[in-house]
Amino acid sequence: HPPFTDYKGHYLCTVAASGSEKIVKPTHLGYRHGNEIIINRQLQIANAFEEIIERKFKKTHHSIRRFYDKYGLNLSRRITSKHASNLVYIFMKPLEWFFLIFIYLFEKRPEELIRNQYK
Repeated sequence: HPPFTDYKGHYLCTVAASGSEKIVKPTHLGYRHGNEIIINRQLQIANAFEEIIERKFKKTHHSIRRFYDKYGLNLSRRITSKHASNLVYIFMKPLEWFFLIFIYLFEKRPEELIRNQYK
């Protein structure tokens, strides 16, 4: 398990990566906005999904990003325990599966795109 880092101020996937290692399965450390964060596959999949949306559907991406920036950060600040992080990770599983299906439908090399997130 990578060393615990301060996750405050990050969004839900990053907060979820701070849960119990048996549940969220962290893989390595990465960087977001110059800060070290814990990475797990769920976070990589969510970011790969966003990358495709940003590339192929710019207007949709703008709307999604604006909504997420408005509500995601405020919600993530309320998640302050391992238990809450574990719940976020579990609640996001169906969304992760949707993102993964979407990635496989729209990307020629889906696992390469996922793997390259936070490298």
